[in-house]
Amino acid sequence: MSKSTNENRIIANLEYIGLDLNKMPTFLTKQKKLEYQPRKSMEDNNYKVYRYIPISKIQILLTPCNRLNTIQEKFSKASSISDYLDSKTEGNILRHTTFLKMLSQMEITKIEEIEKEQKKLQTKEPFLVKYQRNYLWQIYYSDIADTYFMLVPTEDLDYSAFFYLLKKQLEIKKTKKEEYIFVPISYEEYSREYLKKSQIEDLEKYMWQLTKNWITTYEVYDKEENMSLHMIGKMTVYEKIESEYKVIFKTKEDAEKFYKFIKALFILETELPHHYTFKTKINAKGILEFEYQERKITYDKLTELLTKEYEHAKKEIEELQKKQATLETSFVDSKKEAYQKEQEYFEKERMIATYLECRKTFFGKVRYFWKAKKAKKWQNKIKNETEEKQEEKKKEPIETIKFDQKEYYTIEDILQIYKAFDEKLQKIKSLEIDIKAQNQKIKSLGKKIENANLYLSEIDKHEKSIFEFWRFANKDEQALLQAPEEEDKNISKFEKIFDYEEDFEEMAVLIDKTQRKQLTKGQTDTIFIAQTELLSLLKGEKKKEDFEESLQKLKEEAKKERILFNQENFDLFGNVSEDRTKVQMLAGKKHREVKKDKFKILDITKNVTLEEYKEKILTILKQIQEMMKEASSPVSIPLYCVQEELNQENMQIFYIKPEEAIKQEGETKEINLYRINVKRQMPVIYFTNSMYYDNDNKTLPFGMNITSKCLVNLKDYEIMLKQKEKFRILKVEEETKVATTKVNMYEYEIKENKDKTE
Repeated sequence: MSKSTNENRIIANLEYIGLDLNKMPTFLTKQKKLEYQPRKSMEDNNYKVYRYIPISKIQILLTPCNRLNTIQEKFSKASSISDYLDSKTEGNILRHTTFLKMLSQMEITKIEEIEKEQKKLQTKEPFLVKYQRNYLWQIYYSDIADTYFMLVPTEDLDYSAFFYLLKKQLEIKKTKKEEYIFVPISYEEYSREYLKKSQIEDLEKYMWQLTKNWITTYEVYDKEENMSLHMIGKMTVYEKIESEYKVIFKTKEDAEKFYKFIKALFILETELPHHYTFKTKINAKGILEFEYQERKITYDKLTELLTKEYEHAKKEIEELQKKQATLETSFVDSKKEAYQKEQEYFEKERMIATYLECRKTFFGKVRYFWKAKKAKKWQNKIKNETEEKQEEKKKEPIETIKFDQKEYYTIEDILQIYKAFDEKLQKIKSLEIDIKAQNQKIKSLGKKIENANLYLSEIDKHEKSIFEFWRFANKDEQALLQAPEEEDKNISKFEKIFDYEEDFEEMAVLIDKTQRKQLTKGQTDTIFIAQTELLSLLKGEKKKEDFEESLQKLKEEAKKERILFNQENFDLFGNVSEDRTKVQMLAGKKHREVKKDKFKILDITKNVTLEEYKEKILTILKQIQEMMKEASSPVSIPLYCVQEELNQENMQIFYIKPEEAIKQEGETKEINLYRINVKRQMPVIYFTNSMYYDNDNKTLPFGMNITSKCLVNLKDYEIMLKQKEKFRILKVEEETKVATTKVNMYEYEIKENKDKTE
């Protein structure tokens, strides 16, 4: 930039901000020395407090530093703006030169942007409090001097906030009409007027537990110095879909109530995780709400909730005590039966063991033969011993829990009663396990006794004569006393649950590799057409007028893009539209492939006829239908689409990522989001990278880096509604303008319709 050009720009910029260097106002030239003691514990870029500050009350200091220097260094080197405007004092000449350099770099458009932004903020603070380029406002408060001041780092490149402030101060001096700016105050700590710092820190911790995301807390002051506490955060509204939310308190009472409310929910959810899970939702105004068992809960309703929960737990415990009494009786009976069978089995085992020992010698066989003839009275002996044993074991009395009767119940009462509930439940589970073990033992002993009886009955058959018994005893046979092990039929096969945030990239690479092996270039061209606006033409039966309208639109679009040939009925280059030196980027990787072109795939030329176009579309439809029969999803995966009503008779575009499906609708107050749970190996075609590029040079990266779209033909499925759910998503359209979208979520389980597919 030449000297004259630079001087002209400085003059123009001085005129724009209204500053005359030869005749400067006294409020700029005579400023008091400022005292300020920065806190070492604070962070310069961690803005906690936002205020509307009178522009005329802000003192301007310039410092030969950049924004990232420490506050101690910036302030120690700072000088009043009057020193930078002074060109006569020898010590200020270098500062004045710096000011002129800053002035030459000033951009009027950026100042106008700030002016436009601040004009919007005059009526209402930003919904999210923080706004774009808020870091430009290096404004501090000196409690010693009771003054706000702005530190302007001269080594920065953007001085728009400084010159905007200077311009406004000069205007206010002339008009005598005060104006305000909404800015963050650097190094400002919470006032503790509503909540203590420790309470705010606790509240942020509690909110993380309930929403699984950290929040940011701001103190915001209006023009009348009325303070409100704003808490901004993100929360998951459905699976992986997140939305911002806000909580605001305008009084100390509201803040303290919310603190107690969130603390109570936190204690209940962390101390009793198996009993309490609180659901977070966003209302139509973008404000956070809490639900328990599909009902909205607030601080005012908390006492009523605790009373209901205590009474509910009380009834549950009473039911558990009845169940425990029944199980205790069942356990005693099962132990009695198990003992009887055990004694019976031991006696039969003794008899078989005696037989096996006796059959080893001649005299042993003879002795066993004559002994077996005697009457066996062991059954009565076992019965009598069992009854005596059971008489000794008396049933232990069941501990009865005493309940407090109060008008109001506290968190402590809820924790105590549910602790008693859990202990009682654990005893019942232990009893059920013991009973199951006893029943299994009885079943096993029963099988062993059955095998022993078969063996003993076989011995009895050969005890009619000594000679027959002699022949039988000499055979090499073994007693079948062990019960066969049974296969556990309750073992189920587990399948990995797809998580699109963690598994999407890996799955996309796998699918793209598979589809590149299975599909030809012509087939990928066909699938590419299915993801364009021509998909509607591939659905159902279309009239001649539909094809005429579609062809005309394509020709007009091709004409605008200058790819409709005037004379030739073909493309001279075919698919070689670029040379091999052209390099593109996809997913951070270089490749030398050419994007697919619908006009080339459809042979859209100036002379193409309606019949040729119609035939081409019908051929594509037939090819897609054939490919759908062969396609298969490598994983079980949920897919999403947004429609007024789910069309079950045609091919549909679905998305793996629900946020991508929602974005297609733009700014809408209410949408219907449909989810289908596709099982592994069900027919799905995915729009991987190879569906968008011709991979002639074999350099295309694997994956789904362009979109998460896929094609599903719902006509091949039977769908069953699994559940409905409603939630809201907050959208911040401008700094002060927000809107929420109501999402009606419908989840469907699907299975292949064999009648349709055949």
